[in-house]
Amino acid sequence: MDAVTLPTSEFLLSDVRAALQRGVTDPERPELSKAFAGWLLGNTEREGELASLVSAAAEREGALQGFQTVAILGFGAAAGILGVEQIAAFKQGLRRQVGREVVIDEVPAAFCSDAVGILGIVLGTKAVGDTELTAQVVKWISRFLKKSCDSERTAEWQRCLFFAADLQLGGSLNLLLPKSRAVADVRTALFAKGIVEPCDAAQMDDDRQVTLTLAVRELPGNLGCERAALRLAAIQSVIETTSPVLAPKSNARPLKQASLSPRDARVHNAVGEERFRTLRNAEILKESDVKKVLQAEHLRPGSDAAKCCLDRIRQTKGYLLSSEIRKKRSKQQ
Repeated sequence: MDAVTLPTSEFLLSDVRAALQRGVTDPERPELSKAFAGWLLGNTEREGELASLVSAAAEREGALQGFQTVAILGFGAAAGILGVEQIAAFKQGLRRQVGREVVIDEVPAAFCSDAVGILGIVLGTKAVGDTELTAQVVKWISRFLKKSCDSERTAEWQRCLFFAADLQLGGSLNLLLPKSRAVADVRTALFAKGIVEPCDAAQMDDDRQVTLTLAVRELPGNLGCERAALRLAAIQSVIETTSPVLAPKSNARPLKQASLSPRDARVHNAVGEERFRTLRNAEILKESDVKKVLQAEHLRPGSDAAKCCLDRIRQTKGYLLSSEIRKKRSKQQ
């Protein structure tokens, strides 16, 4: 695996993190932004704030149970902190939302472009695991999500969140994850949370490197609170998976040995080392037990996402790639 060069002094990076922390803790932030940061960053202070927000949101009823209130409960569900009554409130809120019109007087409703709110609702829906309600949410979101993602007014970082939301509900809209280096930190943050998977280890390493470059080249004060939370989460992820010495490139230490994400680990365990060593991806994807596992992980067996998942496992574990297995077989014939 390529080394990740930590591009500047530890003191400068510490200053960047402190500035991002100030943006994330701005008391003037909307409640939904606070809930998003609480779920994303997941430290004790943030979790306490999220619990308080969730408690207040669950008490709201009727017209007060709006889109952002439901999204706050969704982040709480994704963080695993909802009680029985709060889950009931979240489900009630979801049923209200899926009955809403997405276009009013030929103009998309404001919530259609709320990437953070949509992600909260989707993550909560998946966490609760109500099959009937999930189907209703998928049907409702499918009416507007692709248009919102493709809109010229949608920022690249928001498209990343829309992609993650679609992926969490099965990827039926086939949205594309933006590849711009300008949102490498967003991809890194979402990968660290396990809701987006990189296609290969090389891209993951490159995104981590670019994340640090962006951190020291772009003023934190120019980022909104949600974007600052994503940048901070990405930096923390890079630091946690990289040797702690920041130095010039010639003295850089490599990343620790890569580990599989929780989902990739489950797929790896289901497929098994023997099949990875002897079968190509196309052959593995035909196995009935593997198909069941992939479907449970919201990966269609013949999709690019499923193939990328297998390739990531091969690269991380050091198994031969499918093309290498094919060449090995040809030589043996």
